[in-house]
Amino acid sequence: MINFKNIFNNPKRRAIIIGVSVIMIFFAVILFSDYGLLNRFKLEYKKLTLKREIEEKNRISDSLRQEIELLKSDPATIERIAREKYGMKRKNEEVYYLPKEEQ
Repeated sequence: MINFKNIFNNPKRRAIIIGVSVIMIFFAVILFSDYGLLNRFKLEYKKLTLKREIEEKNRISDSLRQEIELLKSDPATIERIAREKYGMKRKNEEVYYLPKEEQ
């Protein structure tokens, strides 16, 4: 059985144990604190995913702006949207609906 009194009575061992303990505490603080490396990696990953999400939202926004401009200025676009989305047709015109293919 280990006698702990003998371990701490030796000055060299005591210094080594204290030094190792301080180093272990230091690394634990660096890794696991609120400002530690693990938290930093999590935040960097979240930052990257948010940047990607912002880029995607900006692309969608630009596409919608372009569609708005076309709807304001291009009658052919208005007609195309009316035909596709709302099934509208011209006089003397027949519309045929085909069933969608199942995959």
